[in-house]
Amino acid sequence: MKILLSLLITIFIFNGCSNKEDNSFVQSIFQTNGAVAVREQTDMLRDFLLIYKEKLDKRNPNHYSKKDSPFIINEIKYKKNRINFELLKDKKGVTYKDYLNIAFDKNYVKNRNDYLILGIYKMLYWAYTIDRTHTITTMQYDINKLQEANKMMQIIQYRVQTAKNKDGNYLFLTWQRQWQVEVLKKINQNKEINLSKYTNKQLLYHSNMNFQVISSKMIFTVQETLRYLGVEEVNLSAQAIKSVFMFL
Repeated sequence: MKILLSLLITIFIFNGCSNKEDNSFVQSIFQTNGAVAVREQTDMLRDFLLIYKEKLDKRNPNHYSKKDSPFIINEIKYKKNRINFELLKDKKGVTYKDYLNIAFDKNYVKNRNDYLILGIYKMLYWAYTIDRTHTITTMQYDINKLQEANKMMQIIQYRVQTAKNKDGNYLFLTWQRQWQVEVLKKINQNKEINLSKYTNKQLLYHSNMNFQVISSKMIFTVQETLRYLGVEEVNLSAQAIKSVFMFL
């Protein structure tokens, strides 16, 4: 750290009496350091997504494929983008939005978790150009793609928490406690609700925030990337997020 600080001070001193070509050199130094930081952020995002997948599958054990799970994990871990699921195998020009639209479909979707995780991963793969072998400067990143990823992560976070199927039940169990799930099902079935069967501890216990913490870390990381690129990140209002019903 001291060596890097000394180097930067030397560069600034040198830059004080330098010409335009020297200014370009100083700028390239920062762009290169930024590119290293962004690559590290890409790795962080993939790690966060793997943790999210593990928790999501544990909480929704009937909504993912145990056979496909190792392939999805390897896809994310080794920066690949080869999987194309059955529901999209005959469609041309498939994008990450196709996966997300299926993940949040109100009708029954087999292995819904897998479409969500792959949709997020394919979005990051596209926005960060993960397949690129070498990234020398931050100028190689597409700001518009990263801004889109930033907005989409905010929308995905909201949709995971709130989206329901055509019967009124949550598509993904994340923050909900078991008693909340049971009560909602009874409401949807017009059944009588007896809250006395639940203890005060159950009724007053706070929601599970683990999923929101992870997705918030992902949003922060994408926004940190934008800051490295010298761009102000966009934070969507609650109303803007609610107004986005489809990813198309």
